[in-house]
Amino acid sequence: MTRMSHAIFNKQTDNLVCALDVDSEYYKYQDKRDKFSCKFCGVQVQFTRGKDHNDPHFKNWPLKNHLCECAIPNIEKQKEEFENYGEIEKLVSTILPRSQRLKDDNTTININRANRAKEFGGRRSRKFIYSLVNLLDSRNYFNLKKDYEELELLIEDGNIIKLKDLVGSQDEVIQRIDATNGERVICILRGNTRKAKTIKNNIVIPLTRGKNPAYKNTKDFSLFIRWDYVEKNKEFIESIENALVICYGEAKTNQYGIELEIFSIKSQIVVLKKYDN
Repeated sequence: MTRMSHAIFNKQTDNLVCALDVDSEYYKYQDKRDKFSCKFCGVQVQFTRGKDHNDPHFKNWPLKNHLCECAIPNIEKQKEEFENYGEIEKLVSTILPRSQRLKDDNTTININRANRAKEFGGRRSRKFIYSLVNLLDSRNYFNLKKDYEELELLIEDGNIIKLKDLVGSQDEVIQRIDATNGERVICILRGNTRKAKTIKNNIVIPLTRGKNPAYKNTKDFSLFIRWDYVEKNKEFIESIENALVICYGEAKTNQYGIELEIFSIKSQIVVLKKYDN
């Protein structure tokens, strides 16, 4: 069942509420739990704090289905086309966060950094990326298997992205950033890491570079852990050094170059192959 990060509250279509914000101010909404509706079709949905109050989201109201023209059921029906129903269900039931600047006057979806950390550092993010691993071809440098290239995923702003456009090497991700005039992009990055470096209390893990454009790793790219998330991740840093990995997150340009920010190694990164030092 698709879990939504945002919903309409009290029929105010121009003011979407975030599940993470509802959770943090739960007392304000306890008596108004029937006032949420789907941002795509307007049907009533319910808020839940999730298992152990650690996974806030909106989901279907009991016995109420989304309208037939809604983006959610149209995305979900793809799972019926594949034998590995479980992995596909986890992928298509994940609504990807919209990639945007933290302050953007062109959208009603508000983002802050703490919420971004919860989105990428939570249980759903971990399930999403581990489900993807089974769709990669280990005999072909862990590229996405062709059977799944056209699989479509829903973004919280209502746009659709194909899985083949979400998964890519560093050069491909950089091309997407360039195509959006340097904006942030949500991606699943595949690349080979080097040894981590500490820069001003931040951790930077560069990806290897090569000269052969066929490998699509000719440009500088790094994984970035900001100083305030280093302590949480420090015990796992060595495990992702000198390895072929996939990483789920938001790639952007900052003062250190083009990087993908890591809030939680456990939830955002899967090691596909470990190399000898």
